[in-house]
Amino acid sequence: MTPLSSGYELRSVVHLVRPTGARAQNLEELRAGIVDAPDRSLFFHARHHQLRHPASEEPVHDDFSAWVNGVVQDRETAERISFAVQNRAESPESLRGALLDALLQVPESERLSRGTQPESEFVFLLAESVPLPTGVTVATARELVHGLIAADASVWFFHLIEQPWFPEGPLLGDWLIARGEERLAAWLIVGAASGQPIEVMRRRLLRRWRQGRISRRVSEAAGASDEVRREAGRSTVARLVRRIHKPEPPA
Repeated sequence: MTPLSSGYELRSVVHLVRPTGARAQNLEELRAGIVDAPDRSLFFHARHHQLRHPASEEPVHDDFSAWVNGVVQDRETAERISFAVQNRAESPESLRGALLDALLQVPESERLSRGTQPESEFVFLLAESVPLPTGVTVATARELVHGLIAADASVWFFHLIEQPWFPEGPLLGDWLIARGEERLAAWLIVGAASGQPIEVMRRRLLRRWRQGRISRRVSEAAGASDEVRREAGRSTVARLVRRIHKPEPPA
């Protein structure tokens, strides 16, 4: 376990996926399966798509709403399920209740009649996690940002999406807050909970970090003396000249 006062070890994760044995051919069987589903099964079907499709430009549907929409072809219920996942997936208990509320808005007779053939049934799966060390330990928020920008998508998934569901050791958000980085912690937590694709979050973090660095430089320059500002300007021009006159590499 990593104390909040020490460095934070970044880890990636792989998942061993297996069926739970539960299946659903209609909305009523889906409801019953959700009632009995292990927490890790709920997590897999509600959140694992963020790891399966990290580079998607648009949020990808969770497994439940994707099946109801694409196979059962009940768009209204699928939208309610999707809304539940997007807004209530902070814990197994919250998500389970929200999913059941969405399905119970459909009368029981209709839940039984809205189904599909056996070959298209919903198969409940469960994912066991195997965390893996990356060899990267960060000591500051700056190091963390650089680490996340360079990290594999599974590192993002493990720390920002999976660990809040199944806490083992200090959470990344708590570690940041202990260092006075409440805004960065909130930005990462909210972004992950919203279902944003991981690569979209990575680009936004890089843009946010660059903008923050520019703002700090402007603020520092505004408070600097004329001589310091002139020296900074000369250094910038010198770097530009060196770049312009840098010899071209041989073809």
